[in-house]
Amino acid sequence: MAGKGGKGGPWREFLDGMVVWLLVCVCVVVLVSSGAWNVISDKVGIGHTASTSDLTQAPDKAQRRADAKNIMDLLAGLADHKDMASKPDSGTTAPKADTGTTAAPKTDAGVKTDTKATTGAWGSDPAVWQAGLDATNTIKTAKARPGGYDREKYFGGWASNGCGSATTRDTILARDLKGAVKNSKCQVTSGTLSDPYTGRTIQFRRGRNTSSVVQIDHVVALLDAWESGARDWDQAKRVEYANSPDVLLASDGPANMAKGSGLDVNGTALYRSQHSGAPDIWMPDNKAYRCDYMAKRATIKSKWGLAMTPREKQQTVSVLSQCVAGTYGK
Repeated sequence: MAGKGGKGGPWREFLDGMVVWLLVCVCVVVLVSSGAWNVISDKVGIGHTASTSDLTQAPDKAQRRADAKNIMDLLAGLADHKDMASKPDSGTTAPKADTGTTAAPKTDAGVKTDTKATTGAWGSDPAVWQAGLDATNTIKTAKARPGGYDREKYFGGWASNGCGSATTRDTILARDLKGAVKNSKCQVTSGTLSDPYTGRTIQFRRGRNTSSVVQIDHVVALLDAWESGARDWDQAKRVEYANSPDVLLASDGPANMAKGSGLDVNGTALYRSQHSGAPDIWMPDNKAYRCDYMAKRATIKSKWGLAMTPREKQQTVSVLSQCVAGTYGK
C-alpha cells in the first residue's frame, strides 16, 4: 500500500509547496516592477507600493527657514556620543560641499578673539555702530528674490578647518567660548558662552544631548543672503560665505532656531512686537546687544555685496543713527 503521504512522501509535498511559494514571489516581483500592482491596488484599496526609484531618489527640495540647521547641527552630539563616556570620537567628518567646489575655505587662520562674546561686554563701542552706519552707504537697495533656496545644495555643510576632525563650528566655538577646551582631534569639548542673543551665561559641553545647546548662527542668515544676492554667486563663494568667521556667531540654540531667516522681506512688520524700531528685522532679546547686532548685519551685507530691501535699509539706518546718538531704546 502507498504511504500516508502519497507518492513521494512528505518530502515531495514540501518541495511542491516551495515551488508554489517561489512562483508566487516571482509573480509579485513582476507585478511590482511592471507597475501593475498600483493598478490592482487602485481597485482593491491595498495602497501603492514604492518603486526602486522612489526609494533612491532625493526628497523634494522644500524651501527651508534660513537658519534652520542641517542635521549635523541639530544633532551635533550624535556623532560625538563617545565624548560623554570619555572615549575618543570615531572621527567626525565635515559634510561635503557640492561637486564642483575645488577646496574648502580656510577658516582657522587669523581669527581674532571676540572679547564681547567671551566677556558679555556689549553696547559699549559707538565706533562699531558708526562703522555699521557708514557701511549702509555702500549697500544697494533691491527687492528680495526668494525661491529656489536649498541650504545643503547651495551652501554645503561645515567645512574642515584644517586641524584634525574639527570644522568651522569648532573654530567659532574656540573663538566665542571663554575657557574653550579641545580634544586631541581639535574639536571643542567644553567652555562658557556669554550669549549675545539672550544675555545668559551658558555652559557648553560636547555630547549627544548637550552640543545643540550652543549653535552657530549666520548673523545674515543664509536664506537672507540667498534672496539678497548670493543666488548669483558661484558655488565656491557661497561655501566660503557659509563658513566665514565674520558672518558667524556662537549663540543660544533655542534663540538661533527662533530667529529663523531673521528678516521679513515682504515688509509685513513681522517683528513689530519686539518694539525694536526695526519691525522687519529680527532682534535679540538681549537689548544691550541690539546696536552691535544691527551694525554687524550692515557690515556683513556691505562686505559681501548683499542688498537690502528699501524698508530694511531705512530701519537699519534709523536704529544705527539712534545708537550712535545714544538715544536708542530711550
